[in-house]
Amino acid sequence: MNPNPFTPTHYLVSRAKKTPVQLIPSKQGFQIMTEIDWQKEREPLFEMRAKQGIFCQGVLVVGYSLKAIAPELESPASKETASV
Repeated sequence: MNPNPFTPTHYLVSRAKKTPVQLIPSKQGFQIMTEIDWQKEREPLFEMRAKQGIFCQGVLVVGYSLKAIAPELESPASKETASV
């Protein structure tokens, strides 16, 4: 089992689905790790190559994009608790 927690940084967005993913730097750009890939400790199926787009097992896929996950904003109550 992977000792580090799965920490999504982006969504892999298609027309029908929005999947949380984690970007991992690679030689050609970034590997796009899904939680399922992470849990099964397998190589990511998707990758993003600079200036070329998103690929799945080496084949360019159309209709997919990445969207950054916005950091969660702290509520005013949690800020008060933190400062006590």
